Amino acid sequence: MILFAEILRTIFIVIAIISSALYLRHLEKTKKQSKLSTVEFTMYISIQFAYTLFAISLLIFVFVD
Repeated sequence: MILFAEILRTIFIVIAIISSALYLRHLEKTKKQSKLSTVEFTMYISIQFAYTLFAISLLIFVFVD
């Protein structure tokens, strides 16, 4: 059962990364065409921050264990 939960969590992480990457790409295109709204700018910053935290956690996982 724990293995099943880990598989589901991994699938969720992959889907979240792909969808946020697509949305970040959309925001970057919108930013080039016109100014982002407050909500869009907040999402733009928070997605970049989340990617940074994910990269740091991945590096810690790889090099500490």
